Amino acid sequence: MTLPVFRYRRVMISFIAILLASFSVVVAVILAHEREMLDDARRATFGDLELMGAFVQDAVLRHDYAAVEQFLEHWGEGHEDIIELKATAANNFIISHYRRGAPSNYSFPFKNTIQYAGRDLVTLEMARDFSSIRDSLDRFMLRLISGSVLFTVLLGITLWYSMKKLALVPMEREIAIRREAEKKFRTLMDSAPDAMIYVDGDGKIALVNEQTERLFGYPRQELQGKEIEILMPERFRGIHREKRTGYYAKPKARAMGAGLDLYGLARDGREFPVDIGLSPVETEEGTFVLADIRDITDRKAAEKKIERAYYFQSAISSILQISLSPVSFEEQLGRMLDIVLSIPFLPLLSKGCIYLVEDDPEVLVMKVHRGYTGEMQTACAKVRFGVCLCGLAASKHEVISCENIDDRHEIQYKGMMPHSNYCIPVLSGENVLGVISLLMKEGYKRNKEDDALMSSIANTMAGVIERRHAEQEKQRLQEQLVQVEKLSALGRLTANVAHEIRNPLTSIGGYARRLNKKISGEADEKTYTEIIIAEANRLERILRNVLVYSSETRLNLGSHDIREIINDSLNTFEVLCHEKSIRVEKLFADAPLIITDKEQIREVINNIVSNAIDSMPAGGLLTVSVKKEVRNGMQYLNIKITDTGKGIPEDKLKRVFEPFFTTKVLEHGTGLGLAISKKIIEDHGGFIRVESEAGKGSTFNLYLPYEKRSHHRENGAKSLIKEK
Repeated sequence: MTLPVFRYRRVMISFIAILLASFSVVVAVILAHEREMLDDARRATFGDLELMGAFVQDAVLRHDYAAVEQFLEHWGEGHEDIIELKATAANNFIISHYRRGAPSNYSFPFKNTIQYAGRDLVTLEMARDFSSIRDSLDRFMLRLISGSVLFTVLLGITLWYSMKKLALVPMEREIAIRREAEKKFRTLMDSAPDAMIYVDGDGKIALVNEQTERLFGYPRQELQGKEIEILMPERFRGIHREKRTGYYAKPKARAMGAGLDLYGLARDGREFPVDIGLSPVETEEGTFVLADIRDITDRKAAEKKIERAYYFQSAISSILQISLSPVSFEEQLGRMLDIVLSIPFLPLLSKGCIYLVEDDPEVLVMKVHRGYTGEMQTACAKVRFGVCLCGLAASKHEVISCENIDDRHEIQYKGMMPHSNYCIPVLSGENVLGVISLLMKEGYKRNKEDDALMSSIANTMAGVIERRHAEQEKQRLQEQLVQVEKLSALGRLTANVAHEIRNPLTSIGGYARRLNKKISGEADEKTYTEIIIAEANRLERILRNVLVYSSETRLNLGSHDIREIINDSLNTFEVLCHEKSIRVEKLFADAPLIITDKEQIREVINNIVSNAIDSMPAGGLLTVSVKKEVRNGMQYLNIKITDTGKGIPEDKLKRVFEPFFTTKVLEHGTGLGLAISKKIIEDHGGFIRVESEAGKGSTFNLYLPYEKRSHHRENGAKSLIKEK
């Protein structure tokens, strides 16, 4: 049956488009083939010119122009496509000129200039006729066009036959196609990576895929016909029904609950975060909605991890900014603690503190706290390494935590509430600088992420603390430099005036003693001369101490038992202690022999013991102990001298080692005893520390190294300290 052409307009348009495309391809192939053949001919021509140029150059250099003419004529006769060959010297002299007929429309000129020694020698010109290429191209075009026409005819016949077949497809085929499409739709849903739910206008589930069964735990037969709200937590169902009605009124493809946290509800009661995309589908039965549901638990966890890292990084940045603020160090620590306690991801009780290691390397001292009661402050003010959780964190150099109060809570206090502890050591290499102690809600379980991020904060604080220590050391060195300059000036002064003072002082003392012997014991002048003698003696002692303090002395080193030196010193004060009712207690542990200047160390002990006795006019207890101790990785002998006397006020404690500073003015103190003692200890490579509280007594710690070590001073003295 012949059908009108207009009924197959699309087929005809397609056929014409194919014809145009075939024509374009044929033309493109012909042009490409022509260009390729011409390019090959040109390359061959230039190759010939180079070959001729080699011969011509040699002949011209020999001035054999006849050979050039003969060679070019012979070459032209041997190539039928060469129309003209010409050789021209640099001075435009034509050496040879071969010509064969007139050029055609398909002739092309070529030229090659031969150079020798940097100048033009000969120019070769050639004209070639490429008509043979044209003929070959015409034959190629004929074959290609014939094949294209044949292909187009066969294609037209095929399209025409297919067109007639399509026009005769019965209506039942459309039904079969629709059934196949529905089957493919179901297959497509089942192959989707997300849960796909097909919901009708009443909110009832019409179709689900396999991923929905796996995600929610329901078999599809159980879900079909149920309201979609069965798959969401109870608290969202009411508002969802209202929103569903509004959506069906104006359906459009969009994400559900933009900006909200959506959750799905599995059959076993488990909730999980989801993303939902809605796509309306118009059918003859009404509007359906295809819901694409994706479990985003992993994505939420990643986002939470990123957000957690952001907060911790912000905390670190804030800590660094605080470290540069012009406030006291303790206020800086307090602000840093506030930042740590404000981190939102930690279940904090808004209580915590920061410990630092100060004079005693085995003791944590609370510097700042937040939320601590008076009982907590008192109980936790100082914590020794290895004691309670904070001490364990310091001694083990690792994070220590607990989920509730357990046996490790060695420090107890009144009103202790249930809590978890989280203790992070502040480390600088192998040195413990302090501990961050945080109180968490009971049952907190630490994790690697919290440990890593809190350790980063602790490392940042370590840098701040080390910077503080460096500033303090710088200040100490500056003060020491000032002191050295002061001592240098004092040394120069005493050297200049020593004789001027000592000679008159000796005369005054000598004459006063002679007068004292000649004056009767009952005369007032006798009393006056005794006062003069006492004051002259005191001035001589002051002058001697000044000379000792301001001059560089050589150490008379030897191997000694420090316990024997202490006993010799205490024996000197035995009678005085008995008169003042002072009890002496000695606590000597095993101590090695040390290389030291016995007399100078004895003078140090005499000075400190004398001060201790003076501070206990009504009696008391004097305790002297010796033990080994490690400070900053070095082995020391610690000589500790403790009294129960009047103590030293806090405002004067920092000045006790200053020259001429004394708290015993009325007793005629010179203020040089402790300064000289400090100098002697430092000459031995050690150091001295003092602790005191007014009304409770004082403690002096003398640290003398006994490892193999050299200590050099400007006078060339060397001290070798080692354990025997």
